[in-house]
Amino acid sequence: MRAESTGFGYVVIDGKRYGHDVVLTDEVRPRRKELSKSLRSRFGHTPLTGEEILAYFRDYRPEVIVVGTGQFGALPLVGVDEAARELGAELIAKRTGEALKEYNRLVKEGRRVGALFHVTC
Repeated sequence: MRAESTGFGYVVIDGKRYGHDVVLTDEVRPRRKELSKSLRSRFGHTPLTGEEILAYFRDYRPEVIVVGTGQFGALPLVGVDEAARELGAELIAKRTGEALKEYNRLVKEGRRVGALFHVTC
């Protein structure tokens, strides 16, 4: 799978444009924000939580989890480090544009990579 490009509100994976946050394992799936929705009022934004990381990647068991924190790096992360450690995975969190490059580099190296790309702020 190749992460091709991103801009505010979208990401392109293998030639397909997605207008929402995506999770990459052995397939592309939409992010299910309801897992973290209860914290939205605290942050003014739906954060990415460790609960989400465990739900998305527990069965996939990546070596590395790459998180794209948005075009401006504004996605709040809550308990994500701990969840990655629980899975035995390295966590890399960068602005989404940089995260796409990191994801592609790791995949090219043959690493087992999971990713979540936030497409807005």
